[in-house]
This record gives sequence, C-alpha cells and structure tokens, in this order.
Amino acid sequence: MKVSIDGILGTAKKINSQRELEENNSNRKKSEIKTDSISIGSRINTRLDAMEAEFKDVQSSLTRNQIIRDGIEQLRADYQKGGQESRAIINNVTFDGKKVLTDFDAEAITSELMEARLENTARRINDDVTRLKRLQVELDNIMASNLVGQDRLQNIMTNIDSIFSRSGMTNIESISSLRPDTVMRLIK
Repeated sequence: MKVSIDGILGTAKKINSQRELEENNSNRKKSEIKTDSISIGSRINTRLDAMEAEFKDVQSSLTRNQIIRDGIEQLRADYQKGGQESRAIINNVTFDGKKVLTDFDAEAITSELMEARLENTARRINDDVTRLKRLQVELDNIMASNLVGQDRLQNIMTNIDSIFSRSGMTNIESISSLRPDTVMRLIK
C-alpha cells in the first residue's frame, strides 16, 4: 500500500465533502421539522378558532333550550292550577328578546303536548351537552400535545366548565347516554 500526499489530500477532501453533505441534510431536516411544526401549530390554531365558535353556538343553544324547558315547566304548573296564566307565560318566556314558546297555543295546551315538548327539549339539551363533552375531550387532547399556548386552551376549558356549573348539572354522567364503565373498558 502506497501512501502519498495526493492520496491523503483526496481522502481528506472526500471526508470534508461527506461531512458538508451530512450537515446540509441535517439543516434541511431541521428546516423541515420547523416547517411541519409551524404547519401543525397553524392547523391547531385554526381548529381552536372553530372550536371557540362552536362553543359559543352550543352555549347559546343550551341556554335557549334550558329557557324553553323552564317555560314549559311554568306552563305545566299553571295547567295544573287551571291554566289562567298560560298566555302570559307564553308571551314572557324569551331568549335574546324573542318569544321561544311560539309553538304553544294558550287555548290548546294539553298535558300530552307539554310532555312531548319536554322530551324534545330534553333531547336537545342532551345533544348540546354531548357536543360540549366532545369539545372538552378534544381540548384535553390538544392540551396534552403542548403545541399551543396553554393560556388560550385554559380559557376555553374554563368557559366549558362554567357552562356545566351554571347549568346546575352537577352530575354530568346522569344526563349522558354514555355508560362510564363501558368508556373505561374502551380506554383500557
């Protein structure tokens, strides 16, 4: 084996060019990672914006449905007393300045009609609560990812928790069609 200066210089150039190539690839990978991270962060922020809008929609719907339920309960109590105040109740129960018991006719109120409306309203409230739970689970998953500022997520979570506490739903499990034991088995 013959060692020459040209051979040593050629090997050194080869090693240097290989090292430069590896550094360039490393820099490209870092750049790609930063681009991916920015892209994911952007998507999460877009989803958070959509979730905030959905949260406001659910909050409005839940409040409206709870007002309707309360109005029907007032009509039921009045019906049991003879139904003298039903027209006033229908006119006074409002949400955002609009009457929400417009599908009731003061003269045609029956207990069957009220029961059917209460069941329908309970179903809508359950749907709203289910939507809120889905939002909360999705927010929990986003929080676990640590890809977005915790202040923004915490603000949305606080808003969802406040809806549950204001609505008087202390036992959320009792108004859901999900069974906790089934969910736990699925999680495991």
